[in-house]
Amino acid sequence: MRGLLFVATPKSIVTRKDNNICVYNEMGEFKFPIGAVEHVFLMGGVHITTPAMKFINSMGKYIFLLNQFGKLISVVIPEYINSDYSLRLSQYKAKLCESSMLYLTKMLLKEKAKNIGYILGLNEPLYNRSLYIKSLIENVNPSNLQEALGVDGALNAKLFKEMKEHYLSPNFEFNERDYKPPKDPINAVLSLTYTMYYSLLISVSISLGFDPYLGFFHTKRGKHASFCSDIIEISRPWLTLFVFENFKEGFFETSDFHQSENGCFLKEKALRAYIKLFSEKIIHGDYIDYSKKFLLNIKDKMHEISNNI
Repeated sequence: MRGLLFVATPKSIVTRKDNNICVYNEMGEFKFPIGAVEHVFLMGGVHITTPAMKFINSMGKYIFLLNQFGKLISVVIPEYINSDYSLRLSQYKAKLCESSMLYLTKMLLKEKAKNIGYILGLNEPLYNRSLYIKSLIENVNPSNLQEALGVDGALNAKLFKEMKEHYLSPNFEFNERDYKPPKDPINAVLSLTYTMYYSLLISVSISLGFDPYLGFFHTKRGKHASFCSDIIEISRPWLTLFVFENFKEGFFETSDFHQSENGCFLKEKALRAYIKLFSEKIIHGDYIDYSKKFLLNIKDKMHEISNNI
């Protein structure tokens, strides 16, 4: 199966060799057959040669240029882009139908509930874990989008209660999710992590043909890519666990943070170290593939909905 190629190691050079995309960096040379690559994502500090760009585009593939935090800067599109707009039409139709939006929202929240149930049962026997998952999924049955917000809030409350009870580092405090601005180190890293992943989802959703600004659960505000805010919800439990585990395992020290009246933020050296870890574990881990699979499922459901409207 073709995959999304992310190149995030600083000072990497992307070139072409025969029918391969080649990546050179301090870790060595890596070859990716063009037929195995769906689209290419280059993060801050990565260089690409002109022949490589022409080669990738000639095969009908996008090149996404991102900064070090995953924010989309530019897209290099093929000369003849895919003119299939059926998915975007399906997305627009779903947006105009409240029952369709509610259906997709339930689908999203059930997946999120499944992941939270799994996390709640990580330290429990398999049978208990199954009960947690079943119980949380069964409670995801809102009758309208306003109730769905309440269900989502309850799921988040269970997740953060679990983090406080079993994953909180003795060197840091965490009382509640607070992000405007983050007032403590854990909230600071949670906000950074969610923001970077949300930014990556903009590129990933575009590469699959979605309109990233047309959400079905979250409300669009300004330049907010509400569809990506929707999709990040299924990964939020795992991203949250990732952050708390790194605090508990001592990746962060109190001296890594700058506290002021404007909030709490990582200092530059600690920020660089965390971005490197994020790249290794999140971008090159299973997170993106998991989100992509869910997006493909959403894609099928949107087409079904469109055909029935």
